[in-house]
Parts: sequence; structure tokens; C-alpha cells
Amino acid sequence: MHSILIGAPRDLPGGHKPVILQRTDDDFIESTLDDLRTASGRASLKALRAQATNKQGVLKLFQPIQRQFHLALIEAWCDTPGEPRIDPARVESAGMVLRRVQGNSHEGWMHSKGRARGWLPLTRVGGDRTDPGAALRLKRGLTGVADIDRKLTGFALERADSLLNEHVIPLYMAPPDVCSEAGKTVFYGMVPTISGELCETGPVFAAAGDNSFGPDTDFFIKHLVEALRGEAMNFAYAGETVQAGWFEAVELPRAVPPEGLPLAQFTELIKDAKDSNTVRRMKRFVLLLRQLGSEFNVFDGGQEVDDLRSELKKIQLPLKLKENETTRRYVEAYDFLHKASRLLLENDKTVGSFEMPESWPELSATHAAKLRKALSKGMQARFVAMKGKAGRFDEPDARYAVRAFVRLKPDCGCEGRIVWSDYSEPFVIAAWYEGAGAPPVQIPLPDASDRSLLKSLKPNVAFVVPPSMQNLLSGKTKDLMEGKGSTSGPGLAWICGFNIPVITICAFIVLNIFLTLLHLVFGWLFFIKICIPFPKLGNKPPAG
Repeated sequence: MHSILIGAPRDLPGGHKPVILQRTDDDFIESTLDDLRTASGRASLKALRAQATNKQGVLKLFQPIQRQFHLALIEAWCDTPGEPRIDPARVESAGMVLRRVQGNSHEGWMHSKGRARGWLPLTRVGGDRTDPGAALRLKRGLTGVADIDRKLTGFALERADSLLNEHVIPLYMAPPDVCSEAGKTVFYGMVPTISGELCETGPVFAAAGDNSFGPDTDFFIKHLVEALRGEAMNFAYAGETVQAGWFEAVELPRAVPPEGLPLAQFTELIKDAKDSNTVRRMKRFVLLLRQLGSEFNVFDGGQEVDDLRSELKKIQLPLKLKENETTRRYVEAYDFLHKASRLLLENDKTVGSFEMPESWPELSATHAAKLRKALSKGMQARFVAMKGKAGRFDEPDARYAVRAFVRLKPDCGCEGRIVWSDYSEPFVIAAWYEGAGAPPVQIPLPDASDRSLLKSLKPNVAFVVPPSMQNLLSGKTKDLMEGKGSTSGPGLAWICGFNIPVITICAFIVLNIFLTLLHLVFGWLFFIKICIPFPKLGNKPPAG
């Protein structure tokens, strides 16, 4: 039994690797098969090889949204004098695997019992040349003796990895007439660059052994506001009733004070932070609330932040001594911060009135370490909840390679076998927003100056508007811009019809305004917006 070799079609560059084409035409499979028929057609395919690279010089493939498609081609031939093409009748099946490059090894996208297990080392299934199908791997280890095979299968199934199936991308043999005219047995298949499949296991906050953002690292500690580091921190307006308007005054400054905020406090809080110690303290206090509520989810989280709540409840915040008071009063940090978060960040005024403490005390080294550990635990839980399960191609800048295989039928008393190609050139997958060289999608806009045309653009989308929003939008625009809008009023819901092309015109105008404004920051206008004049179709050139 002679050897079988597989690789790129022999008059295309690639050797024993699959060749990857990049096509933009809609019916690219049909056109590729037609090109495979003749030597001149196959020569034309050389120019269609994927050749784009990233900044590091690594081959880059694109996603379908970028109107680019990638097709892998292989040929199978006999390693005998003359190297004839393999008889198609000898082929049981063909496919390829897309693997993630990890250093000098590769990982496969695995499934087991109907669940996606994610990227796993190929050592888990016996190496990178074993059959990707679990059933076939088990079958090929059998002896043909029923009792022995039953015991061998039982032993194998005791190992969970025995049921791992690597995801296989089908390779299709070119039609018989194409193979005959080409004088080759050629296979083709799509190289996937997108996937909606999610790994069953949850996301990982940091790679194994990576403690660069651990609770005791400078990176993590410096990220925290002073109080959460365990350092002392003074508060603004100690002894005053906490006001919901503090947040709006320091974060969303405007010409008039928020409702209920004393004018003197408003005047002070709208100053620049470098000119006001009060403003600096208030901004740090707001940051404290934001970090606890958003990053660590201490106020709305479950059991995963119980340790953090416990550490915050141990901290007592001193209240300002009032006239004739001799005994210091304290408030529990967690209780106070929870109320402050609801009032300032959520504008929930049902929490009632409560007093601003004087300061946050300096914590002991032991207590500060426990607090940071609880914060880190809360952040990791928050990350898992926000990130969700990992997708197949989620890792930015990950490198991949495809490898093709052909399964041969049993022959001359020998059992069937699997033959592998070499790995393709490693590649990355371009982010969806990158340009791929394809012409932009054109969206014709209606002529906004043609009133007769605009009258013909009847509403083709409708928004059901709740009473509160309709009441808000029905007020004066000036009041709305100054934050004086009100949601109170008639309890009537509305349905408002619009025309999508007109919405597009409005969006286009607003887009151009903001591009111009943000150009002052990013300096991007001259390469993200390219406008070229052209004569309107149907217009005649001016006479003379």
C-alpha cells in the first residue's frame, strides 16, 4: 500500500499546505471550479491567494461582513512514480480543522456530548494527527474480537477526553468532470472567520499564572480610589444632608442648579477641580460610589460579593460633632454608601434624608488587604457576568491555521486510514470594522429639497411612545436642554410614524456635525470621510 500525499493543487504555490483563496465575487465557488478545469484558469487563481497581512506581517483573513470570502483548496495524489491523482473511489471523506496556534503547539475547538468545550490542547485527543472524530478514534483501537473490544471501549470511555470531537469543516470533492479535465482530485471548503458558537465554560478573568492585576499588585491598587486602598479620605460637606444634585453639579454642570440643591453648594461645585478642594473631594466621593457599584457590583450583587459587603460593614465612618455633642457618632460604611449610591447615582429619592460623614478612616494593613482581596473577587465575578461565555474567535490577535485531511477506505485487507496535509500559513482574523479593500456599500439619500418627493415618503416605521417620554418631549426644547424637562402630565401613550429614509437624512446631517466637532480631538476627518463629486446620471453636459 503506497503513500498518499495531500496539499495545494500542484500547479499552485503552497507545497503540502492547503492554499487559501480570497474571493469577492458572489458565486465564487462556481467560478473557482471553472478555473480549476484548465492550466490557464489555475494560473489565474495564483493572484487570488489571500495575501493581506497585519502590522506584524502575519497573514490576515477577513469576515463575510467585509464582503470577502476565503476558500481552501487541496489536491490528493499518489506517492508513486508519475504521482498520479488519487482514485476518487478510494476516498471515504475529507475535511479540515481550524486550529488556534499556541506557541509551538496547536489547540482544537472541541465538542463533547452536544456541548462546546472550547479550545483544548490536542494532546487531550492523542496529538495533532489523530482522527478528529471520537467514534473513529475508538473504532481504530479495536481488535475485532467482540469481548476484548467491549472491554477496551469501556476502559476508553472512563476517560472524559475519549468523547472529545474536534470541529471539522467539510471539504467537498470537485465534480467528476472538473477533476477529469484538470487531471487532479481536488477538494474545496470554506474557511470560517466568524462563529456564533459559545464555549460551555465561563470566561477567564486572567490567564493561568497571570497575577499582573491581582489584589496586591500596584496595578490594581493604583486603580482604586484612596478609600478602597485603605487610605484616609476626607469628604466634602461633612455634617450636611446628602443632596442628589451633588452628582449633577460636578459631573453634568449646567447654568441652573438641580432641583433642591442650595445655590451656594451649586456655585462651589461647578468650579474647576484645580481651584476647589470641595470639588476635588466630591469627585473622589462620586468615584468611590461608581467603583463600588459598577466595577464591583457590591450593592446589587449576590453571594459573590458577600465578603466585600462584610468588609465594608466593619468600617465605621465618623459623623461631624454637632453643637453641644461630646460623644462621636458613627455610621456603617456599607449602609451609608448604599444610600448615597441610590440617591446620587440612581436619583432614587425614596431613601430619605441622611447625613454626610466627615471622612473615611485609614485601615490597618490587615483590613486593607482583606478589603482588596474582596474587591478583586467582586471584580472577577462582575467580569464573568459581563463578558459571558467565550466565543470561538473572541480572542483578539489570536493566530490560527487550517489543516486538511483525507480519510481513505480500507484497501487490500488493510484498514482505512487518515492522511494529513501540513498546516497552512498562520493567520489572524481581521476585526469587523477593518477595511478590506472592497468598495463601500452605497446608500442613496432622498433629495431633502424636493418637497413633492418628501410628501411621497410615507411613514414606514412607528414608535410606540410611553406617556412619560411623550410628556418630556412635549415640553419646551430650551427647558429640556437645561435639564428642566418633566415626565409628568397626561397618561396617554402615543404612536409616532416616521419614514426611514428621512431618519437616515437626519442621521447623516448629525453625523457630519459630530465628525467635524470630534475632528478637533482625533484629527480623523481627512481619511474617514472621502467625498467625490460626480455628474448626476441623466444630466446633459452644458451647451457650448
